[in-house]
Amino acid sequence: MAPKTRIVVSAGESSGDAHAANLVREVLRRRPDIEFEGFGGEGLAHAGCRVHEDLVSVASMGFKFAAHFRRYARAIRTFDRILAASRPGLVLLVDSPGLNFALARLARWRGVPVAYYICPQIWAWAPWRRAKVLKYTDLLLTILPFEEELYRNPRVPVVSVGHPLGDSLGSIPPRAGEELRARLRVPPGDRVIAILPGSRKHEVLDLMPLFRRIIDGMGLDPRRHRIIISSFKEAFRARVEQALFGCRLPHEVLADDARVIAQASDLVLVTSGTMSLEVAYFQKPMLVLYHASAIQRLLFRLYGVTPFFAMPNILGARFFGGEPVVLERLCGGGEAGELAPVARALLEDGPARLEAVQRLRVLRERVFPPGATARAADALLEFLARRRL
Repeated sequence: MAPKTRIVVSAGESSGDAHAANLVREVLRRRPDIEFEGFGGEGLAHAGCRVHEDLVSVASMGFKFAAHFRRYARAIRTFDRILAASRPGLVLLVDSPGLNFALARLARWRGVPVAYYICPQIWAWAPWRRAKVLKYTDLLLTILPFEEELYRNPRVPVVSVGHPLGDSLGSIPPRAGEELRARLRVPPGDRVIAILPGSRKHEVLDLMPLFRRIIDGMGLDPRRHRIIISSFKEAFRARVEQALFGCRLPHEVLADDARVIAQASDLVLVTSGTMSLEVAYFQKPMLVLYHASAIQRLLFRLYGVTPFFAMPNILGARFFGGEPVVLERLCGGGEAGELAPVARALLEDGPARLEAVQRLRVLRERVFPPGATARAADALLEFLARRRL
């Protein structure tokens, strides 16, 4: 009997873990003989992948990566042992270039082919990384409309599969938001402001005070306005409630799916990242914030490839003559309160809200084609077939 084909997966944060899990399920539906193992979170584990190290629970960006250096170093050592001992047929890297570049180098050294799904966003930051991506990979599965041309080259196949959010969000029941509002006993006509501070501890710590300043400056009425806050982990709840201490508006800290919370809202205050795209899918007006020091804001202005950092703007501005789809802001502190009037205009019926919803509708139609996960599975299995795995 021929040995089973084995794939080692690495997904270092929550959205990548979710997309990797969907891809694993799709591949296993067609090829149940393939075995998956690697690094990720609960999503991959539930999809049938043997997870050696939960990296989603310590997902970090920038200098905060160093705080969990030992955990990442242990994962890298485990990864190398797997490659050396069992020689898998493929390494599948998903997003998270900080960790995955190191794994790609190791895989190349061990002679194991590498596929990259949800490729590094070189178009937004550090375009010189393109050469590095191509050097250490054997297949690229891109998800954004312009990435195929950006990565096109004579050696590494590049397959544009589409953004997988169109699949994962399309599976959420259309009335899930209404059911959540009913469960919270939100009267018809009341307005709900959702706060989605992210899945990383540092995001919650940095952004909750900024979101609180916006809420305090909006002049909201406790009789008809309510706040719901997503707490990605129970451990974050105390920090979230501390940031809301003294808030006179009715508010709930929920462990519900953040996507359903967005669906149930009328306005969303959200961190930068995939979550802002999820909000855009549901066509909810939003403010996208990222906490950044003065030095970080300067570096972005000097080295950023695009004028935007929020994904809805990066993907959608070209549809509107270079204008942003949603309001975004790099904030260091107190200036967040200046956004309160804009937030209030987006919350209430009027021209600002109507225009925001119309732009988000266009974005959804053009950026989220269904079937992305299936196309990614097709490309992955075709690659394995060419290698007779």
